[in-house]
Parts: sequence; C-alpha cells; structure tokens
Amino acid sequence: MDDDELATRFSDAMVSEIKAEMGRQDLSSRGLARLIGSNPQFVSSRLDGGNPRTGERVVLNVRDIVVIANALGISYVELIARAEDVARRKQDYDLVANESINEFPDGDDADYDRA
Repeated sequence: MDDDELATRFSDAMVSEIKAEMGRQDLSSRGLARLIGSNPQFVSSRLDGGNPRTGERVVLNVRDIVVIANALGISYVELIARAEDVARRKQDYDLVANESINEFPDGDDADYDRA
C-alpha cells in the first residue's frame, strides 16, 4: 500500500471512529458542533457530506482532531490509535478477503449451497 492509500484509509478511519464515539455518547453532529464551539456546517463538512459545492469531505487537520477528541472526552492520542488500528485492520481484511473469496474447505460448503 502506498502512502496516499494509507492516508486515505486513515482519514476515513478517523471519521469512522469519531462517528462511532459520537454514537456511543448519543451525540449528534449538531451536538458536537455545540461542544467544540462551531457551527453544524463545520462538523458536516468534515464528518458527513462534505463541501456542498464540491461534494468532497474536508480532511480533518490536527487541530480538528484535538478539539473533537477533547469534546468527546477522549485523548487525541487514543483517537488516533483507534483510527490507525481500523485502517490497518481494513488493510489486513482486504488482503484476506481477496485471497479467500468463495473458497470453502472440502465438505464445509453444504450449508452455503442450501442458503
């Protein structure tokens, strides 16, 4: 995997981890915006639909990560570690999935055939 692909996976994983923590805390994007002293569009542009003109999500910067982690009551180091773990697990999963799609040991695919 090259650096650009890893950066994209990490960025996606960071957004996923922030959203997962928001879910655990039953916190909406609007609620997070209030906690960080920003507007909902700021949060949406980084976590949801992205820039309304381009449709692209704004990449989180270091300040965003620190501010959001603090608002969620977790350390930015923990948030980064979670995102890195997710990004690397996805890489591992992709490698395994590509090698094993539709492969079953002999005799173990009977239930699959009946489904």
